[in-house]
Amino acid sequence: MRLFRSVLVGIAFSALLAAGATGAGAEDEPLGVRLVNQMNALYGAHPGVRANHATGAVFEGMFTPAEGADALSSAVFLKGAPTPLAIRFSNSGGVPDAPDIDPSTGGVRGMAIKFRLKDGSEADIVCISANGFPVATGEDFLALLQAAGASGPDAPKPTPVEKFLSTHPAALAFVTTPRPVAVSYGTQPFFGVNAFKFTNAQGTSKFGRYRLVPESGPAFVSDEEAAKRAPNALADNLRASLEKGPVKFRLLVQVAAADDPTADATKVWPDSRPTVELGEIAVIKALDTKKVENDLLFLPTNVTSGIDPSDDPIINTRTEAYAESFGRRTK
Repeated sequence: MRLFRSVLVGIAFSALLAAGATGAGAEDEPLGVRLVNQMNALYGAHPGVRANHATGAVFEGMFTPAEGADALSSAVFLKGAPTPLAIRFSNSGGVPDAPDIDPSTGGVRGMAIKFRLKDGSEADIVCISANGFPVATGEDFLALLQAAGASGPDAPKPTPVEKFLSTHPAALAFVTTPRPVAVSYGTQPFFGVNAFKFTNAQGTSKFGRYRLVPESGPAFVSDEEAAKRAPNALADNLRASLEKGPVKFRLLVQVAAADDPTADATKVWPDSRPTVELGEIAVIKALDTKKVENDLLFLPTNVTSGIDPSDDPIINTRTEAYAESFGRRTK
């Protein structure tokens, strides 16, 4: 119960920012637009800033494919020379410059990767630090945000968000899962939200979800230590580690079994499912985040030949919302 109350404190923080706004966005507007409207209502509208994952740090990186990775997919970056990357780590929530442990983050981090392909095109992977997602559809995600916005300190009990969580067990499990704070972004594992279809040169297809595993191993700090650290220790500590050399992740794909659901992001597959190693991501150099981050648009549907989105409806909803947020912050 203590954890559940702490989660509600974070949601209430967002609700206070909303100042009672719960109906942002007309119902005839596209879902992605309504989601961004509601996030702006929850966190405040901040010109030139992402509506979600507002606080971030950008780095230059390099991807080196693992031997045999192209047996899973014919994607061009899975064979041949290494591929340069732009990598953005972030904290969830729409409050600019929010400290790592700010309640508005919910303890969720992001790692977005842009592959700069040799033909001049790009491909993206967008992961979070939670394995799974609280809801299965964009409509339910909007309903969750609206419930949070209506659950301020004066809301009668049970509050709208308590009612929502009581009827959505996956969302309840998501928000009550303990999320320790990592030593740095470089020691935080990340997970793909959605399933993708990977097809090799022979036409064989398999569904899978991305995983990013720190090569040095996951490492976390206690809540007490996290409270004493600098506000942006996750990024600061990664930058400090780069002074000794690249910080590396293994890029994996967890392969679905025939009966694993691939169109429901709330359904986490068993750890017994096999993984295929695609290669190594090396974080090499910190960039001037404020200078470069607004030009970076990461889209889950921005894929290359050999990788296709699954039928998971959240994928298109994420792309629609990210594109809407990008258009607003770059006006």
